[in-house]
This record gives sequence, structure tokens and C-alpha cells, in this order.
Amino acid sequence: MHIAIFNCLKPIQGRTCPDMFKNLIERGLDYNKERLDTSNIAISYAIYNCTTNEFPTSFADIDAIIITGSSKSTYDPHPWIKQMQDVLRDVYNNHPYIKLFGSCFGHQMIASALLEDRGVRIEKNSKGWEIGVHSVDFDPEFLSYFPQFTNGDIAAQRKIQFIHQDQVAVSDGSLPQGWIILGKSDICNVQGLFQPNRVLTYQGHAEFDRATTKAVLEKVNNPAWSNEDREAADQIDDADYYAGILVHFLLR
Repeated sequence: MHIAIFNCLKPIQGRTCPDMFKNLIERGLDYNKERLDTSNIAISYAIYNCTTNEFPTSFADIDAIIITGSSKSTYDPHPWIKQMQDVLRDVYNNHPYIKLFGSCFGHQMIASALLEDRGVRIEKNSKGWEIGVHSVDFDPEFLSYFPQFTNGDIAAQRKIQFIHQDQVAVSDGSLPQGWIILGKSDICNVQGLFQPNRVLTYQGHAEFDRATTKAVLEKVNNPAWSNEDREAADQIDDADYYAGILVHFLLR
């Protein structure tokens, strides 16, 4: 499997987002050892620094695209954002074998590129920021596609790291047939999107550990963030579970 990583964020404490996602996929492979035969799976990567307008010139050998987080918003007037939206639309419409995954900004970018003409919007959350570790209540329909992860319980709740105020807003009837909202949290109603065998997105950062989230909070030091927000980053999450679902999606 060959994965293109669309990198949209500078390194955090010397760690790059592409390296974080490579590590996440390794964890997902390990998580799936008893669910999938991962013994002979070889994964290669190509990194594209999209903020400098680096994008693939050919998609012939690409099996999946991962879009990282970003400090920018999908509606910011940067040429690379518009170019990425055009690239994603081209991939989705003309390369149906390529799977798409996005995290945080990547989640919002996929929604912006593919669903805005349906009325889906990217907007500031009126409830404010979602910071640190929070629980996501998975939609039973989403989990029905991953029965190996439910242990017979289709009402699963799992924790993940967050740093976002922008959110995907989905009005009734705006999702195309076959698209599913992954789940919701107390703060954000759209915690991811799923189209079977084609698209998976997470609003949260499964690739972030507590040290990474805390480093971002310390560096940005937004006065809107409370002490409770900062303390929430230093909690245990279920990143391996999210990694497992991601790898299961990519390999099936």
C-alpha cells in the first residue's frame, strides 16, 4: 500500500505530522493483529508539504491520501487551500480506488471539498473550543461497519485528543446517500464522516499524544483556553482504538 500524506502543519517539538501518522498506522496494525492478517503488509509513504503547493503530479500508484491538521481554516484565502480542494475533488471524482482520510483540518478539508455544494459548512463552533481529551459517542450505524471493534456493543464511546474551534456543520438531508456521521461529543455534533470503502475522517487528533497537545497549547497560549482545557490534555485517550479503525478502513 502506498499512502500520500498531505502535510499542512509545521513540526511540533521536533516531530512532524507525517511521522506521527506513520506511528499511528503502526499502532493500528498492531491493534488489528487478531482482526486482520497484517503479517505481509508493506506500507510506503510519500510526503507532500501542501502549504508550499506540493501535490502529486500523478495518482496512478497512490492507494490512500491522509490530510493532516493545520493551524489554518479551510475558508482562509490561501492559494494552497483552494488547490487542495481542487485536488481532492479530482481524486474523489476520477480516482475511485483512492481512499481519503483526514484529521481535524483534514476532516474539515474533505467536507469542504466534497460536500459544500450539498450545504455542508465549515464554521466556528458557538460552544467554543474543544481542547484536550473528550469522549466521542459513536453512531451505531458507523460501528456496524466495524463489528470487530464493538464486542457486540454498538453503543461505544471512546476518547481522543482535540484542539479545534472550527467544525463541520451538517444540516438535515445535506449528506449524500451512503455518507454517515461517525459520532458526536458534548461540544461538537460531527466528530467525523464516513463513506464505506472511500472516506473516513476524525475531528480529533488520534495521532497526538498528551505531550504533543500540551506543547501546542503552550506554544499558542490562546487566552480563550481555560485551565480546565489545559488539564484535559493530560488525560488518557483511546488513540489505539482510533488507529485500529483507520487501518481497518485502509486495508479492507
